[in-house]
Amino acid sequence: MALLDAIRVLTDFDARGPLPPCDLDELADVLDAHGLAPLASWQLESRRLGLGVPMSFRERLLTVFQGVMNDNVFRMMTLKAVLRGVEVPAVVLDGAAYVDWLYPHLAWRPVGELRLAVRGDDGERFASGAKPAGFELRERGPGGHTAVFSDGRVEVRLQEGLVAGKQEDHGLFERAEPYRVVGPSAARPSAADAMLVSVADVARMGLQAPLLAWLDLRELVLRVVPDAARTVLERAAAAGLSRALRGAMALTGHFFPAVAGRAAALAPRLSRPEEVAVDALVDAARDPAKLRRLRGTEEAARLLVSPV
Repeated sequence: MALLDAIRVLTDFDARGPLPPCDLDELADVLDAHGLAPLASWQLESRRLGLGVPMSFRERLLTVFQGVMNDNVFRMMTLKAVLRGVEVPAVVLDGAAYVDWLYPHLAWRPVGELRLAVRGDDGERFASGAKPAGFELRERGPGGHTAVFSDGRVEVRLQEGLVAGKQEDHGLFERAEPYRVVGPSAARPSAADAMLVSVADVARMGLQAPLLAWLDLRELVLRVVPDAARTVLERAAAAGLSRALRGAMALTGHFFPAVAGRAAALAPRLSRPEEVAVDALVDAARDPAKLRRLRGTEEAARLLVSPV
């Protein structure tokens, strides 16, 4: 489809022009809704992709780019302030981990929600270390496996395990790599663990995830060495993520065919009924212009692929 062709070009980090023809109003709506507007703006303003593209279209995206840049700087500085006094291991997750790891430019990906993995036994020491930055505990999740800290402006969400709401970390902390630019005890996950964290996130959305999530997964798939496939599959099974991983890899390959082979190697085999059910969810999520489904459909999808 023309829309997806244009999105693939705009999200190619080595993109060359021209931009494939498509409905620009629809493209702008999708880029904005899926978190891809800042990356697309940079591509259009810095490369030959922008030649011949109407100024009104470029200005709409440029406004988002500038806003995301400012918000990202603010959020990363806030995270550094929180972690400055934290002496327990804290694994940075999601956008704050990806923005300067997977993406060449700070404004290409919105940082969004600040998330950390912190062992349950370290919760009180984390709270003590975050307090000087004005962050206090505001909410505790079921079983105490998640928590929310806030200074009244920004929230920092904590999870204990590889999957939010679960206790088991499946080696997340042991394999994490130092990320001292944001804090002395900070780390970010290994590529394989980051991929599984992102898979768990799209599973909670029943695979109806924004394209930004699939772009994250594209970059993570490229960073998981092929020899690690068996270990990743075993770890996914232990975390109850096999169905989600199969669906996530299928959609990553669909949206970004250049990594389809690498993604397929990371897709687990399931029972035939499970494969049919997951493949149906994949088919329903292939169109990026469709962001919403009927509530009952979304809930059924979540139940099928959420960690079990």
